[in-house]
Amino acid sequence: MPDEPDHPPANTAPGVEQKVPALVATHVERSFGALRAIRDVSLSVAAGERRAIIGPNGAGKTTFFNTICGDHPPTGGSIHLFGEDITSLKPHRRARMGIGRTYQSSLLFTGLTVLENLYLAVRGAMPNRLSLWKASRGDAALSKARLLAQQVRVDNILEARIDAISHGQRRQVEVGMALAANPRLLMLDEPAAGLSAGERPELVKLIRDLPRDLTLILIEHDMDVALPHSDIVTVMKDGEIVVENTPDRIVDDPVVQAIYLGGALA
Repeated sequence: MPDEPDHPPANTAPGVEQKVPALVATHVERSFGALRAIRDVSLSVAAGERRAIIGPNGAGKTTFFNTICGDHPPTGGSIHLFGEDITSLKPHRRARMGIGRTYQSSLLFTGLTVLENLYLAVRGAMPNRLSLWKASRGDAALSKARLLAQQVRVDNILEARIDAISHGQRRQVEVGMALAANPRLLMLDEPAAGLSAGERPELVKLIRDLPRDLTLILIEHDMDVALPHSDIVTVMKDGEIVVENTPDRIVDDPVVQAIYLGGALA
């Protein structure tokens, strides 16, 4: 069978994408043997929406991310990206259709510079990405890598090796790499994990300044990062969605407070 197209059909009218939900998960399940990691998860994320997914460790948040991206395809249910069924697609096909993401654990090339990491991410999203030609001064991919560095605020350390920069700066580079393929849906998996109090405001500014037409789903434990710039908050526990509401109402929700050991979230 021929491969599925990487992008929506060519006859999609301008502006229609904004009326179609960016992501629709319907009764999604993921099991690992006898373990049901996520159970009957359904949600809809509007185009351009900022969605935070919170919950205790083991709630199934990252597993749900992995089902969306295809790292662990769902064992039940369906997933649609801007109206296209991606349930059975391989991860690279989903990425080419507009999903970008970061991971809890860093996947950076520590022996390379900031610019080299961003350049490789840009090249990886282009045709002929396996070409061994060295970048020239006027290389379009190199120019785009520099623009990404500006966007994620690391343009002042372009020549620094990854193993020589701070943890917060590494997180910023990871976001830049996730943006390299011009995703329509950006998924950030605990970007503030391990950041110091001094590093978090820079990350918050980065997230706040992302283009509003870019749909964002964020997994985060730090409420100062997760709530201020979210439109809707989804709370998971034991592989299920238990509460969904606006940030101002989530903090006072009795179910949410019970999940977080009987205390308020913020």
